[in-house]
Amino acid sequence: MKVIKIIILCVSVALLASCAPSVVTDMLTNEYTAVSKDSVRVFLPNERVPAKSLAIGSVKVVDKGFAVGGSYERVLGMAVEATAKNGGNGLVITEHRYPDMRSTIHRVWGTMLRLPETISATTANSSVSRALAISDNNELGQGYLSPTEEIKRINENAPRNILRFNVGPSWLTSKYQIGNHLYNSKCGVDVELDYNHVWKYGFGIGVNYLHNYTSFDEGLSMHLNYIGPSLVIAVPFNKSRWDAAIGLGYCNYVEKVDGQSYSESRIAPMMRWGWEYRVGKQIALGLQMNMISVKLKKPDGVVLKKNEFYGIRRYGIHIGMRYYF
Repeated sequence: MKVIKIIILCVSVALLASCAPSVVTDMLTNEYTAVSKDSVRVFLPNERVPAKSLAIGSVKVVDKGFAVGGSYERVLGMAVEATAKNGGNGLVITEHRYPDMRSTIHRVWGTMLRLPETISATTANSSVSRALAISDNNELGQGYLSPTEEIKRINENAPRNILRFNVGPSWLTSKYQIGNHLYNSKCGVDVELDYNHVWKYGFGIGVNYLHNYTSFDEGLSMHLNYIGPSLVIAVPFNKSRWDAAIGLGYCNYVEKVDGQSYSESRIAPMMRWGWEYRVGKQIALGLQMNMISVKLKKPDGVVLKKNEFYGIRRYGIHIGMRYYF
């Protein structure tokens, strides 16, 4: 029991450590001994530093994927502490990023300095307080971006119109019976053509066309043709882009066997989500998944279990090209 408690304690400590902001330093020199963190003076971006100041290294406080407890006061304090530990008595903040879609914490980058021995501890403490006060003012509206404004900012230079072509396998996940043979799954081929228009806030509209072909051992072939509008959400990064869409459109289901055919037309839902990477100014390569579900007319005498439906449900994995314009 004691061993188990020790293991649980170690795991808990490791999890807490992994969720903490991370300090990274890159030293130009290690000739200076540590000083008190109360003697470190903080300079804001573009603020003049005293003459004859010497850069001794750089410091950054960032997250390691998902971090908590990353207020500006804390990360600035971590940067100041790292500066003092490495013998610096000055810190120039070169960049300060607020929490956004990429990180849950404040992040700072700075240059550690060795200042002339003329800066008093009182002056140093007041400069840290001033940096925090200016940050508070920014959060009230001068510099802080709300989540919606952050989405708008990263969408400023994102593509507005996207034409995409995809092809790939899809799998029938609903049961399908031909004579005495019950198929629990069957692989087919999808061909897809989409158009999306996305606005600055990352939301948009689209038109989606999909054709599926599946053949069975008994000589029967299945065809699905779907076309309809969709609502789109997109999150672009430097050269990549995530997006998702949900739509409701017209779907035509066709069975063909021995020269005869049967068809039904229905309104069906469609969902799509994917990722793409830009390889040129207007060209990108993409990978996506989609789902389409078509409810068909149930023949007389067919008994369904609870939560079952009579119809076709398919999932596809596609690769393809995107054209931005």
